[in-house]
Amino acid sequence: MSGVLVAITCALCLVLCGWAVLTVARDRRVGRALLTGLTVVELSVLATVVDGLVALATGTRPVELATSVAYLVVAPFIIPAGTFWALADRSRPSTLVLAVACFAVVVIAYRALLLFSVTR
Repeated sequence: MSGVLVAITCALCLVLCGWAVLTVARDRRVGRALLTGLTVVELSVLATVVDGLVALATGTRPVELATSVAYLVVAPFIIPAGTFWALADRSRPSTLVLAVACFAVVVIAYRALLLFSVTR
């Protein structure tokens, strides 16, 4: 699993997390620009997942294989679930769900990188 790709994904997620918090602080709702940013983050997450799956297919075996696979399976669904929630609720605090979702992706991506760095 590429550390550079995980770093890019984490940086994008942290930027979007801050953007979502700023949107709430300005008393705004989720707009098209934020949704576009979330699309870019989701593409980055998908690239990271593909990178992890390629690493598994080429013989990299993390010590905690089940946990690593679970992170790769769950990661692509976090941003869309948070986006769906924020768009369905449409209240001001629902935008904070996007911040939490972006931060959760940071934690999952970094943890997956750590798991893939310890192999058998």
